[in-house]
Amino acid sequence: MENVCGLPESEPLWRIGRGFVVRDLPWTVKKLRVIPPFEFENWAVIALGGIPNKVQVGDMGVDGRIFPVSSSAAPRKQQPGELGLKERWYPIQVKQKDKAGRPDIDAFEAMMMRDDCEKGFFVSFDYSSDALQEIESFFKRSHKVIVALTVQEILDEQIAKKLV
Repeated sequence: MENVCGLPESEPLWRIGRGFVVRDLPWTVKKLRVIPPFEFENWAVIALGGIPNKVQVGDMGVDGRIFPVSSSAAPRKQQPGELGLKERWYPIQVKQKDKAGRPDIDAFEAMMMRDDCEKGFFVSFDYSSDALQEIESFFKRSHKVIVALTVQEILDEQIAKKLV
C-alpha cells in the first residue's frame, strides 16, 4: 500500500481515511511460536484453505479438514436407488513444536488409515529426519500421501505446489 498507492501506515490517518493499518498480519515464526496452541492450529488450518475443527480437545488427530472442490463440507443424503459415495476430505494435523518427530507422524498415519484418507497435511516448524523417512515409508507401504509443510513455507507462500 505504501509503495504502490502512496498511503502511509498510520492509525490516526487510517481513522480519517488517509492511511492504512495492518491487523493480525504479518505473522512471523517468532510470533507463531508463542501464540496459544489452539490459535496456532486455527491459523495453520485457515492458511491452508481448510476448515478448523469446532472441537479442539479429543479431535482424534484431526485439527482441520480440506475439502477438494469436487466435495462438499455438508454432503447431501443418499437418495433411494443411488449408490453411496464416500465423502472426500483431507485431514490437517498441526504441531506447534520445533521438530515433529516420528511418533507424531505415526499417530497421523494411524488416523489416516482409520478414516481411509488418501492424502493428509501435517504442519510443524520443522521435522526430524526420522519423521521425513517415515512419511516416505508410509507412502511406499500404503500409497497414501502425507504432505509435510513447515510454518516458514506457509509464511513464504511456497505451499501452492504442495497442495495439489
